[in-house]
Amino acid sequence: MNSKGKINRKLRIKKAISLSALIYRVLGAFLLVALLLAGTSTQFVNAGFEPAFSQGMNPEQVAGAIKANAQALKAFAYQQRMQLQLKGETKKVTLNQMTYDMNGNPQKTLLSEQPPADAQPSGGRLKQRVVAKKTGEFKDMMQEIAALVKSYTELPPEQLQASLKQATFSPGEGDMAGAVQIQMHNVNQQGDSLTIWIDRTAMLFRRAVIATTYEGNPVTTIANYSMLPSGQVYMAQAVLTYPKKEVVVEIDNLNYQRSQ
Repeated sequence: MNSKGKINRKLRIKKAISLSALIYRVLGAFLLVALLLAGTSTQFVNAGFEPAFSQGMNPEQVAGAIKANAQALKAFAYQQRMQLQLKGETKKVTLNQMTYDMNGNPQKTLLSEQPPADAQPSGGRLKQRVVAKKTGEFKDMMQEIAALVKSYTELPPEQLQASLKQATFSPGEGDMAGAVQIQMHNVNQQGDSLTIWIDRTAMLFRRAVIATTYEGNPVTTIANYSMLPSGQVYMAQAVLTYPKKEVVVEIDNLNYQRSQ
């Protein structure tokens, strides 16, 4: 392969990795909402919001449990599978090994990727240019959607506090029985919502849902949590859907093993 080909290959790999990393950061960032809740819990207690916020739970205990759980999860290695579907067809599947370094920073090692990042589209040069153009437009769209969803997981504390003051607190129902549901509206856009469910016993997340719009069309992100045998709660699955373009991105975290 000549030097120009090597450079183009590196650029394609870099773009594919950056898109995957951005989507991962967004779908994996629901814990940031919890940490923001933890950071503002004392303000709610002082302001007299404890009874409404807690629904029988102490918000400072919830904050402590969330922080302790996040720290405990750093002792585990796990695998993360990401699948991108377009119009019902799977376009990309990646499997990564996820670990944490000695400073608690996440590390990702690619185990497999289908199709490979350097795979060439079939057909003549004209078709390849058309495919490349559409691929670039699709990546731009997904980056914008990812940034939109990310804005909900990185709410400034004062904005989160304002949303929580107007939130609806109620007991979880159905498969969320035993949890407290906290539903916030008009968080970043008129008509949007951010809903979280916190388990009454474990005082940790069970589900989080973002419902918003991109260019006037619905975008929904759902994260579901599971508990390890050792008691830690982790995000087991997150799904982002954009029906307008028939896009579904799914992330599954699995095969947790204690590494420290």
